[in-house]
Amino acid sequence: MNRGARFEDYVAELLSKLGFIILGKRIRVYVDGNEVGEVDILAQDAAGNKYAVEVKSGKIDVTGIRQAYVNAKILNAKPLIVARGFSNSSAEALARELGVETITLDENVLIRTEELMLTLEMVLYKFMEETLTMLEKIREIAENRHIREAILKCDDWSCMCRELGLQSEECGTMIMRIRQTLKLNHSVSFMKVKALTRLYTFLKNLTNSVKEEKVYNT
Repeated sequence: MNRGARFEDYVAELLSKLGFIILGKRIRVYVDGNEVGEVDILAQDAAGNKYAVEVKSGKIDVTGIRQAYVNAKILNAKPLIVARGFSNSSAEALARELGVETITLDENVLIRTEELMLTLEMVLYKFMEETLTMLEKIREIAENRHIREAILKCDDWSCMCRELGLQSEECGTMIMRIRQTLKLNHSVSFMKVKALTRLYTFLKNLTNSVKEEKVYNT
């Protein structure tokens, strides 16, 4: 979902909390079968009044006021603009003259909301990229059945080494090799390695099942 659509969804949720019923989003406006515009949200208040709502992530200008007024007229609705205020006094004066209602949103709150969503998206994409990269690297470790089984059975490095029958020095060498292969720092827990191994094993088994099914169906 792009930034504009997220903003519109935020405004739709806000209008609902203010008592409006959301009738539709991104409503196309037609004149004699020809598309002439689009209304971001079509809403209805408690008294049954229908509103053609224009959503602006910035401040509204004269052109935006005219657009909202015309679209609402065509849809036989009242014009309403939700924005972060007016760009100048001319826009504010025209809104009063044309009877275009406005809801001014707190700029700081919305900026924080949008930035939070973008930050969460970036964190998710980064996590996915790092996980896929590590899955490629962990193949070297997980393909060894004994190591894979020891990792999946245990909850810490010491247990893994015991399962593999490694002495203290050999255990340290094994841990160092795993960390170097995955490019992990010393603060990363064993559970991350276990989770990656489990995910790799699951994907491998799933792939093998699909291949076997294809062979069987053939």
